Amino acid sequence: MSTLLWMISFILHGVSILAIYLLLKDRQHTGGNKETEALLKETLAEIRRENRTLQHLLEEDKQPDKKTADKEEKQQSLFPVTEEAEAMPVKKEGEIQSPEMFSTAPYQDEVETSLEAKVLQLHTNGMTSDEIAQQLNCGKMEAEIIIKMHKRKA
Repeated sequence: MSTLLWMISFILHGVSILAIYLLLKDRQHTGGNKETEALLKETLAEIRRENRTLQHLLEEDKQPDKKTADKEEKQQSLFPVTEEAEAMPVKKEGEIQSPEMFSTAPYQDEVETSLEAKVLQLHTNGMTSDEIAQQLNCGKMEAEIIIKMHKRKA
C-alpha cells in the first residue's frame, strides 16, 4: 500500500515539475513579444511625428494665395496620361467589346523579388533607409521596419 502512495507521489511531483518548467519557458517566450511590442511602439511614434509634419505642410499648402492652376499642374505631373491610355477606345454603356480589342500576345511568367528581399539586399549593400525608400519608391518607415524586424530575427 505504501509503495502505491510513493508512486502516486512521484508521478504528482513529476507533473508539477513539468508544469513549472512549461510556465517558465512560456514566460521567457513572452519576453520576445515585449521586444516586438516595444519596436512597434517606437515605430508608431515615429510615424505619428511624420504624420504631424505632413499635416502641417498640407495646411500650409492650403493657403488661399496659392493658385489652383499650380495644383492642377502638380496633379497632372503626378498622374500623366500615357499615349496607350489615350489610344484605347472608350467603352460605351451596353456596348460589347470585340475580341480584336484584346491583346493576343503570348503570356509570359515574370518572377519578381519581394519588397522585403529588395530592402534587405540594399541594406546589406550599405544603403541607408532613406536611400532605399527613394530607390524602391516605398516609405522610409516601411524600409526601417523591415530592417529592424530582420535584425530582431537574426
